[in-house]
Amino acid sequence: MDTLYRRWLILCMIPRYGNSITVSQIADRLSSSSVERLSVRTIQRDLEDLSGPFPIVSEQEGHTFHWSWMEDAPRHDIPMMDPQTALTFHLVREHLTPLLPASSLKYLESYFTTAASILSGNNEMPLAQWRDKVRKISRGLQMEPPSISPGVAEVVYEALLRERCLRISYRPRSEGTAKEYTELTPLGLVMVDSLIYLVATIGEYTKPLQFLLHRMEEATMLDKPANVPEGFSLQGYIESGEFSYPVGKETIRLKALFDSDAATYLHETPLPGLISLTDDDEEETVLLEAEVLDSLQLRWWLRGFGDAVEVLEPLELREEFKEMAKNLKRAYKKAVL
Repeated sequence: MDTLYRRWLILCMIPRYGNSITVSQIADRLSSSSVERLSVRTIQRDLEDLSGPFPIVSEQEGHTFHWSWMEDAPRHDIPMMDPQTALTFHLVREHLTPLLPASSLKYLESYFTTAASILSGNNEMPLAQWRDKVRKISRGLQMEPPSISPGVAEVVYEALLRERCLRISYRPRSEGTAKEYTELTPLGLVMVDSLIYLVATIGEYTKPLQFLLHRMEEATMLDKPANVPEGFSLQGYIESGEFSYPVGKETIRLKALFDSDAATYLHETPLPGLISLTDDDEEETVLLEAEVLDSLQLRWWLRGFGDAVEVLEPLELREEFKEMAKNLKRAYKKAVL
């Protein structure tokens, strides 16, 4: 085999700092890649020669040498990372960091560094400016994200990644002291605005529940495989409406009368389950009819329109809003001290 090609293959096998590989493992991988079996001495000599021009190091444990790249070693990509890929890594760092486990972020750090260097040094295609030209915002009021206890997110992400059970100390909203859960099966993570939820089951129970990461005071990964309920999918769980906080299990036929100005965007971004939108130009109103899940989220959405919406049906929901209007009127009649 050509020496240059062999040594290039060996370099590709050496992991980033934090992990390592032995000479015997390199020999096995070369052999399994249809490369003729090489002696340990040949590979060891290659590694020693490569450690001159490349930032790779070894640590000895007994008679075995463990090789890795240095902690601050720059990444050598063949071919070189292009500007579009560099921009993608930048966007990952900016927007997906809360969703990635610490081990993945550590692995990606060298890519992030390389991407930043490429973006700042590219004059022919100034993609670095793209970072200042694109933003993602929410229509909701922007809240500061809650602080998560040190180490909790890393443990939870690692347990989910490795499909291991968790033990957590959790402080429910309505209680002042933490509650111990000795065995959770993590099923998935869901970000809702600035909040991160862990969907998990408790012990032998198969019904998924939601746990906010910022209410976890401690988390420990257990040496026990996760027992995922048969047929569970995170997307299916979300689509069932669990994050809408259903009131009962039925859908309702919603009829609501909106002021024309308030209903403008309903024509452009239709409500899921929409049946019809009927404009009355003379009254300057829009009548919405839709089949929707009866949920707390629906109520929060309707309340956001204030007096620019009138709930007509179902009658039970209309009565709820009538009672809320009475309570608001009573509250605003009070004198301000």
